[in-house]
Amino acid sequence: MAQPTLAELTAAAAASDGPGFPPDVGRRFGGVDPLGLRQINFDLMDKVLPGLNNVARHVRPFVVIAWAWRRANQLAQTKGYKTIRLDLLQDFVDRIEVIYVWSQLLKNKNADLPGRQVLDPIVKAPQWTFGGAKWQKRRETRENSTALSAPINYGPALKMLGWVQRHQDYPDVMIPTEAAKPALDAFETRISKHLNHAAFSSFGAVTVTTAEAASWADDWALDAVTPAEKKATAGMLIGAAAPLCRQLAGDMILAAIHHSSTMDADHLRGTMSGPPSNFVPSPGLRKTWEDFHRLQVRQLFRLSLEALFWWTVGNLGDRPKSMEAIVSAFVGELPQPGEQLMAGAWLKVLVPSGSGPTELIAQIQAAMANPAAQDLAVSIVAGLAFCLAEVSDDEKHEERPDRLPLWRARKETAARAEQSVPAFLRHVFESWILAQHVFWSVGRGLADARAGGKTLLRLRVVLDEGGWKLAPGASRGSPPVPTPDRLETVLTLARESGVIRTSSGT
Repeated sequence: MAQPTLAELTAAAAASDGPGFPPDVGRRFGGVDPLGLRQINFDLMDKVLPGLNNVARHVRPFVVIAWAWRRANQLAQTKGYKTIRLDLLQDFVDRIEVIYVWSQLLKNKNADLPGRQVLDPIVKAPQWTFGGAKWQKRRETRENSTALSAPINYGPALKMLGWVQRHQDYPDVMIPTEAAKPALDAFETRISKHLNHAAFSSFGAVTVTTAEAASWADDWALDAVTPAEKKATAGMLIGAAAPLCRQLAGDMILAAIHHSSTMDADHLRGTMSGPPSNFVPSPGLRKTWEDFHRLQVRQLFRLSLEALFWWTVGNLGDRPKSMEAIVSAFVGELPQPGEQLMAGAWLKVLVPSGSGPTELIAQIQAAMANPAAQDLAVSIVAGLAFCLAEVSDDEKHEERPDRLPLWRARKETAARAEQSVPAFLRHVFESWILAQHVFWSVGRGLADARAGGKTLLRLRVVLDEGGWKLAPGASRGSPPVPTPDRLETVLTLARESGVIRTSSGT
């Protein structure tokens, strides 16, 4: 809904002859980061697997986008344009992207590509005209969300892996790199018989039929990567052109695959996360191994706290509940500590033996999926106890305190080691859960409002007279999940590029 202007508000007030109810603004509750903890996860991922995300996991879309930019620049040159509007180039690239996804959805309705729902009207239409107001609206809708080049999809990795670079004089124009050239040449050979079609050879409005899109699907299929594309991807992913930390991560992943004889991401994640796994990489990979372990510990810490927030929201209602009541309800779901056991000693007793961060993450997820088992509180405190007991020699203190870095949590825990268990848990609820949620939700909401961004209501709990209660209209929502750590992306790209041979698993 468009925001009313000041003039419209003034006119409405002048026309009113009394008080009234404003129209429903269509509140949307949301936010996948209720405590604002996830940025540290991403920062730690960048120490191991930079330049990747969890969506851009196939080779062919990188090639299609890079080729589309090369083709657009070539067309501008062959047509003798001395100058050309950037939007004409971008329109051509957007068209190629949509036609590509359209053709692959016709080939396989479950193709692993973004934008299936948005493109549904095109998939079902007998033909589509890439031009005019309707097409322009669709371009605007896709730009920052479902487009292959969108910031949340293949856009960032397209540049960071080295498929394209910015034009030195026109930074909004992308130019394929020399490293990408052999792959683009091989790709163009595959689709050469279609290049005379206006969709591939002209700017401006073009109409494509469903039959035409379907006839192109096999020649640029998602799973038909050429040897040249594989070679280019392998070099960019973990080869000499990749950042050293990603090269080392690739070496560690390959060593873990050899050690465990599997390419299953969950199994490999546990293998590389330290004890109880007996995998120990070579000395040159020690730092990479430690960084990956630290990432998984942070994953566990974040999930433990978000699970505790989820538990809290599930135990609140419309009537205020005091902090004493919240803490008492949570303690009631835990095994009772000894009468003289203070918080510090209690946490040491709770540190699980024979479990690492990935095992404890799985236990929390299982507990949230099966509330009848009533072991969520136990799994949460086990996860927290494990994280708080960890010691990292090179833990960086430059992590923002408002993101609740583990060094801050450990410092606050040490200061309360001689408090009672309920007193320590009260601090966890008040500071790490409720205050963190309110601070982050309000701050994000204000930032969105100032920037004219999303209009999500992130605040799910409010402090009322007598205690905490659910915000009006808020609900518990879905259980939190671990932040994907890019391991699946690396494995998929490595398989498709031949770095990992699926026949032998190495």
